[in-house]
Amino acid sequence: MAPIFGLILFSLLSVTRLESAEDSGRSGATLYKEYCLVCHGDKGDGNGFAAEYLDPRPRDFTSGKFKIRSTTSLPTDEDINRVITKGIPGTLMPAFEFEKELKKVEIKTLVAYVKSFTDAFDGVTPEPILFPKPPSKTEELLAMGEKLYVEGGCGACHGPTGKGDGPSAETLQDDWGYPIPPYDFTIPGRMKGGSTVSDVYRSFYVGIGGTPMPAYGAIFTEEQNWGLAYYALSLSDSDEDDDDWGDDDDDWGDESSETVAGDSNIGRDLVMGVKPFENGGPPCMGCHSVMGEKTITSGGGPWGPDLSMALLKLKEYGLSEFLKEIPFPEMAPLYHPRPLSNEERGHIIAFLKDVQSSDVQVMTAKVSPLYTLSILIGVLGVILFTLTGLVVGKKDMELK
Repeated sequence: MAPIFGLILFSLLSVTRLESAEDSGRSGATLYKEYCLVCHGDKGDGNGFAAEYLDPRPRDFTSGKFKIRSTTSLPTDEDINRVITKGIPGTLMPAFEFEKELKKVEIKTLVAYVKSFTDAFDGVTPEPILFPKPPSKTEELLAMGEKLYVEGGCGACHGPTGKGDGPSAETLQDDWGYPIPPYDFTIPGRMKGGSTVSDVYRSFYVGIGGTPMPAYGAIFTEEQNWGLAYYALSLSDSDEDDDDWGDDDDDWGDESSETVAGDSNIGRDLVMGVKPFENGGPPCMGCHSVMGEKTITSGGGPWGPDLSMALLKLKEYGLSEFLKEIPFPEMAPLYHPRPLSNEERGHIIAFLKDVQSSDVQVMTAKVSPLYTLSILIGVLGVILFTLTGLVVGKKDMELK
């Protein structure tokens, strides 16, 4: 019976541990290294491996200056959480809410770790400003906003028609001395703080941290700020009236894509290498998989992440920009001399959109870190019970 009990113990100990909802998950340092270090750097100073290829550059957390916030100074934990989960439209900061293995409790841990790079939060608990609900859009508000746009000097940076081509546009720099172009209001859905009228009101009210965009909250009245927000959105004819700050299921505005509409089948062939890229770049499947063998029977390389989530994380505009710039250092030598054409980018995005909308789901199993230890204990258990059985049996025979 001893070997049988040993095998039972072995089986019980070898079962992969199920993570409970209360599991605190990975540490902030581990999460930062996995998701953030490549852009923001190991010191949180915005000088990661990919930083030099990104525009705008990754944020320097050590400065205590955060771009998107609901305050006039330091962001709240919810502000940072929101940027991590929702991303920043018009940049390559992805939306990490689509990382299936990243739990809510881990995101909170990551927020705390990001804050640890600066002492600005020491003894300080930022309180969000309670912004009012937006009024209905009226011709009077739009006229007021247009007047303020001119008299407030917005055109000096953003241009008379909002194209970001004002006389000061070429001279603007962020707080670290890097050139920073003013936003082009005629392009819908890419405002970094969100593209609803409430988002724009908030951005006007508190400013954009670390940039030349000032805070107008103490300068204009509430009505004037609403008028300016509605007018800015009217320049692209894509304004939204929904209030989405603090709403759990919003999307910070939809990005628009400047790529050519593509063919999913051609995109699939490009990714797999069936059809070569015009400029000779290597096929994506050399390093990446796309939902594994569920979608592409040839599988894919093990070195890069699965591309199935790329569109969800970066969204269409962000993915288009990524494919245009190919920011990561490991990929730069392969693609910078051989850039993808607009048509090729469109085809790849069309293919990944098809993958995203498919009903195919991939199930992955993670082995518990205790699995090896469990096996070892199980083996020792088998040996122990076996020896015990042999010793007991021998003594029993001697007594007889």
